[in-house]
Amino acid sequence: MSAINPLGRFWMVARKPWGPGSRTEPRARYSSLDDARRVARDLARTHDAPFVILEAVEIIRPDQSGQDDNTRSLF
Repeated sequence: MSAINPLGRFWMVARKPWGPGSRTEPRARYSSLDDARRVARDLARTHDAPFVILEAVEIIRPDQSGQDDNTRSLF
């Protein structure tokens, strides 16, 4: 697992879900999109299956319950 970059952004790689019962279980995080792409390409070739790159879009903190959706922030 690489260190989280200074902005707090990170990416994860998982096998592309194939249906409602499929499980997406990323196990590592990457501090750059390029690192995640490299890993996803290697995994896709090794397993002959599609992989996706995931990135957080929002953080919901316990103290934010009930706040307007427009007041939440990412990182």
